[in-house]
Amino acid sequence: MTGGVLVLGSVNVDVTVVLEHLPRPGQTVSGGVLRRGHGGKGGNQAVAAARAGAAVRFVGAVGRDADGDEVLAVLAGEGVDVGAVTRADAPTGTALICVDAAGENQIAVAPGANRHASAHGVDLAGVA
Repeated sequence: MTGGVLVLGSVNVDVTVVLEHLPRPGQTVSGGVLRRGHGGKGGNQAVAAARAGAAVRFVGAVGRDADGDEVLAVLAGEGVDVGAVTRADAPTGTALICVDAAGENQIAVAPGANRHASAHGVDLAGVA
């Protein structure tokens, strides 16, 4: 990869529910449809750069699980090079996201495999 972008960061499965209002501590709030998507700060940056036309290599970690397979397929489908992603013996990271009617959110993350992300041994030649 010459003149490309290298992103080192987290990648998650996002589980999102839209609520009328965010719960207060100890409160249960009924919401709408549950949506599954893909995110993580690093994953989102890698996809945005690829969509903008950059050659992107993502360095991170996912689990040896179906969620890891899915996340890698989504990144690759967006044109992101996932050859430097580690498969860890931990679950793929998951973010639980509550969004209220005004668009405010609360996010809780179980980082899982993201704790194993490392650029150690990654070929940085050609990265701008």
